[in-house]
Formats: sequence, structure tokens, C-alpha cells
Amino acid sequence: MAFILALNFLLIACMNQVEDIQRKDQLCLELPDTFSTDDLIGTWVASYSLNDTDTIIINADGTYKQIYDDPDADLFYESDWANWTIEFRESGYARLHLKGMKRAGEVASVFERIGGGVDPELYTSIDYCENEVVEMPEEIILIVTGEPDDTNRGVALRQVRIAGSDWTWSFQYLDE
Repeated sequence: MAFILALNFLLIACMNQVEDIQRKDQLCLELPDTFSTDDLIGTWVASYSLNDTDTIIINADGTYKQIYDDPDADLFYESDWANWTIEFRESGYARLHLKGMKRAGEVASVFERIGGGVDPELYTSIDYCENEVVEMPEEIILIVTGEPDDTNRGVALRQVRIAGSDWTWSFQYLDE
């Protein structure tokens, strides 16, 4: 019985690893050769449930604003302008660092965290494109990858995954 149980755990672990590889192949596309930080400038929107919107307005001067609206939870938040930076990675991806951003779509204690970010002592954040842990104690990091077509300027802004979670939310560019 113990052998069968161990075999089941091994099979589940292998299936999860295959799913992670497939997810990476589908989501972690290389940035276009033409990518520049100008491709980030504008309005980006994500949705985590039925009626909520998480909006990031990114300016060329290195500032951004977050607006989160969830009418079902009677929650509206608008940040002051804060700083953003880009980190180009040897892997070919980039990481967008949004200082002070709040992590929406999680439990209330994560969203309500003073100073934004995610407490690294409570949650492990994973960059699934590079398969490594990232700490975001006072910021949110978005993985900047390519998109399969020319939508969103050929770029996706992807939330890193919280360990134990299976979702991969991303922000879509909003043509204005």
C-alpha cells in the first residue's frame, strides 16, 4: 500500500512538472527583437474575477499609477504616482519593478499590506519563466515576455506566481 501511495505521489509530481513546462512554453515567449521600454508606456489592465479590474498607467518619466476596482467587494483603490524600473535579464526576458504596488487578486491581507508588495516570510513568489524565487517586499514584479501575435505591442506583463497557486494572470495593453 505504501508503495502504491508513493508511486501516486511521484506520478502527480511528474504531471505537475510537465504542466509547468507546457505553461512556460505557452506563456514565456521571448521578447520581440524590436522591444523597447517605450512598449510599456500606456494603460494595462488585468482582471482576477468576474467584475474587477486592476489598471496600471505607465508613464515614460518612470512613474506609474495603479487603480483597482472591484464593485462586487465594494473595493476601490487608486495609488499616488510611484516609480517603476525595468530589469533586463540574461534569459531574454525582463522584469518590471513597480515600487509600492499592491497585489490584487489575492487574499485581503496581501492587498492591504502597507507599502505594497508581498511579505516574503508568508508567501513565496515564483518567476515561472526563469523558475526562480523572487522577493517583492515593497514592490510588485511583473515578468515581461513576448506575445504570440502583435496584440499588446507583442508584449505581456505577467504576474509572478505565488507558490501553491496555479494561476498565471497577466496585464493586457489597452488601446486608447
